[in-house]
Amino acid sequence: MLPYQTHYLENTRQIAALSDFYGITAPDYRQWYEKQLDARRQIAALREENVALLNEHLFPALDGLHAASAEDIAALEAFAAALMDWSTNLDCGIYLLIHDSLLSLYRFRRDRDRVIKELYMVGMGLYYQGRALQGTECAASDAFRFRNEMVFTEGGSYLKFFSEIDDEQTKGYIIRALANIAICSRDLRRRVAISKRVLQIVQDDYYRTLAPSLPWDTFLQRTHQQMSSNRAVLSKGGLGAEELAAVLESCEVVFKPESGTDTPNVRWLWPYYEMEYSCGFVDLATTLARMERLIEDSPYNSYDVSGLYANVQLPIYYGRLVRDNPALQSKREHIRFLDRAYRKMMQTLMSYPSDSFTDFFFYNICLVITDYFEIDGVESYRDITTRLMQRLTGNLYIRSRRAGELMRLIAAAICRSEPDFFDDIDFLRALPPGEEKLRAVTDYAEQCGLYHDFGLIKMNFERLCQTRDLFEGEQRMYELHTISGHDDLARRASTAIYADAALGHHRWYNGADGYPADYVRNASPYRQMTDLVAVVAYLNESGDISPRGAISSVLAQERRRFSPLITAYLSDDALQAEIEAVFARQDEPAYRALYAELRGKENNTIHEVT
Repeated sequence: MLPYQTHYLENTRQIAALSDFYGITAPDYRQWYEKQLDARRQIAALREENVALLNEHLFPALDGLHAASAEDIAALEAFAAALMDWSTNLDCGIYLLIHDSLLSLYRFRRDRDRVIKELYMVGMGLYYQGRALQGTECAASDAFRFRNEMVFTEGGSYLKFFSEIDDEQTKGYIIRALANIAICSRDLRRRVAISKRVLQIVQDDYYRTLAPSLPWDTFLQRTHQQMSSNRAVLSKGGLGAEELAAVLESCEVVFKPESGTDTPNVRWLWPYYEMEYSCGFVDLATTLARMERLIEDSPYNSYDVSGLYANVQLPIYYGRLVRDNPALQSKREHIRFLDRAYRKMMQTLMSYPSDSFTDFFFYNICLVITDYFEIDGVESYRDITTRLMQRLTGNLYIRSRRAGELMRLIAAAICRSEPDFFDDIDFLRALPPGEEKLRAVTDYAEQCGLYHDFGLIKMNFERLCQTRDLFEGEQRMYELHTISGHDDLARRASTAIYADAALGHHRWYNGADGYPADYVRNASPYRQMTDLVAVVAYLNESGDISPRGAISSVLAQERRRFSPLITAYLSDDALQAEIEAVFARQDEPAYRALYAELRGKENNTIHEVT
């Protein structure tokens, strides 16, 4: 790699280490707090260096790629590989930018072999980048997946030239691209058809003879694994007899051998059990008993892939079964077991070593946030997500606590002046004016501030935003945090009242701009509080402007971007001074609360900080 590439890589790794709140230790709170502020300053300086490195070196290099030497191109490929190793994913965006540029270069040069390779590389970059949208279903997320599918489809289409291509590695990229079309498609029959076609190809002597050095048996096993991933929908219809048979055959190939071993790997054993249940070979009671045994037999501190399956994914699947079978919800033994399984799951997630955070770990976090089943008798969604924010997205949590503090402050000023201001909200309208109502309004406002950026937890964009500016495609993905946050919050009783704040805080008051279009202000019963969240979110993110300057900018945009009913209160000099004081405290109250959490939940779940 070139010096600037090594420099960027080192900075990015350092930012990842500095952003881990649990990794910073000190003998007391004051020293811990000062270390956190110093880490924040270091991250800001490293980020500035990274932006300069990209502007001064990488972007010009990509613009001049047509004249680059083979050595320079090799350095770019090494740089991309170091930032995107399919596990830690330090910077998937740079990886994708480089390979997208190389794809354009080789199209221009009409270098077919390199085009095929770059189509595969771009497809993989899009796939891993798109994992940020896991559990986010909307037209925009479908568009990202469609682009990914089309890239792999183009790469796989070169199969017709298989006999003409001399390089066997290039032939391997064709097979891999063709197989990966299935991971992008949401259409069940299309996924099955693609995997069936690939299974035929990788077992065909014609193709094997043309490329004898390729790992055909590995291709075969992985395609069976891919086909078997369709097992969960076997009982829901939509497949013909031939398609069902193909899925079942792959399940047998992948999972049955594991069921006969002395120490079966949960990753493969549970899917076999799931397949048997989906096909009606075993009943629900047997399936629940099997799952309970697998969960109970795995120590909470098993941090390998099998441990994450047993301690995180199986509790989530157990919750799905309870959710999808209402009769189970009245049986206390299943709710009690689900509660134990969820508590063990959180123990695993809260104690998971920071230096082992991988793409697969964050996939499991997304699974929890998307599919956690809230029911009386288990920990509330609100409580578990607060803990996940504290543990995994410290900077986001601190920023959200600051937003909550600002929300409480401004909501109190409004409510004291106009006790019925937020009476568009049913549970607030039911309260008579007085201290109880003031407390209810400010408590609710604070929680809206805490949860307004909730959708960012699943996206795992926090470290990326600390590393550099977002690229255009990343920004469009980032904007979907409003939809993602809304959908997850709205599905649970403990958080449903915060969902509109998550959806509408970037939408303009007059509806002319901002995002997403899904938020229609006049249709929301929480619109007045969401108007306030929009103002606070803007103030909270105006890091390069003084608090008074940010307030002036808000006032200049009233009636367009911000509600005039809210901005009228911001004109008060005393309130402006209180807002200024919040920023002057440098988040000390939020850090103190987080420090107390760290100390109070040690018990093998956090690093020692006292």
